[in-house]
Amino acid sequence: MKTAQSFPTIGLEVAGPAAMFARPDTGVTPISYPVPTYSAAKGMFEAVARKTNIYIDPIRIEICKPIRHWRYVTNYGGPLRKPGQVTEDNNYQLIATILVDVHYRIHARLKEKQRSGQRKMNYVEEFKKEFEHRLQEGQTFYTPCLGWKEFAPTYFGRLRPETEPDGNVNLVIPSLLHSMWSNQCLCPTYRQNWEIVNGVMSYEQRRPPDVE
Repeated sequence: MKTAQSFPTIGLEVAGPAAMFARPDTGVTPISYPVPTYSAAKGMFEAVARKTNIYIDPIRIEICKPIRHWRYVTNYGGPLRKPGQVTEDNNYQLIATILVDVHYRIHARLKEKQRSGQRKMNYVEEFKKEFEHRLQEGQTFYTPCLGWKEFAPTYFGRLRPETEPDGNVNLVIPSLLHSMWSNQCLCPTYRQNWEIVNGVMSYEQRRPPDVE
C-alpha cells in the first residue's frame, strides 16, 4: 500500500499583477484570502492536464512575494444584477480588496482512481509526463487565472530553481475555505486557524511540516 510520500508529485509556478481568492464571509464587497484556496490551486493544475482516472491533490504552496492587498473597483454588468438593472442595462460599481503582485509555487500529489476491470497500467507516471510536457510547452485546456478570470498570470509554467518562498510571510488564516463541493453536492468545508510559516502553507496540515 502506498504511503503519502510514495505518490508522485507535480508542481507549477504562477505569478501575476493581481489576484482574487474571495473569502465567502465578505459578501458583496469581497476580500481575498492571501493564498489560493485548495479548489483554486487544483483548477490551475487541471488547466494544464486532466484525466478521469487521475486525482490531482494540492498539498503545499509557497508564497514567494510579500502579501499586499489593494482596493479594486470595477463596473459589474453580469447576471447577478437586480432585474431592473438588467432591463435598463445599468451596471453597478463592485468594490473588492484584491491581492497585488503575487507569486506562488504550488505542489500537488497524483493519485489514481481505481476502477473495476481496469487493465494494469501506470497511469500516474504517464499522466505526470504528459503534465510536465504540456506545462513546458504552454499548452492548456483553458486560460489559467488567479481567481477571477480577468486576473491572468504573467508567468505560468514549470518551477524555477531560483524562486524561493518569502521567509518573512508568517500569519494565521482564521478560517480558510477548502472546497465548495463534496461527492458532487454543494457542501462547503473550511480549515480553522491555518498557518503560513516562513512563506509556506500546507493544504493538508494546519502547520506546514519541516518548516523551521
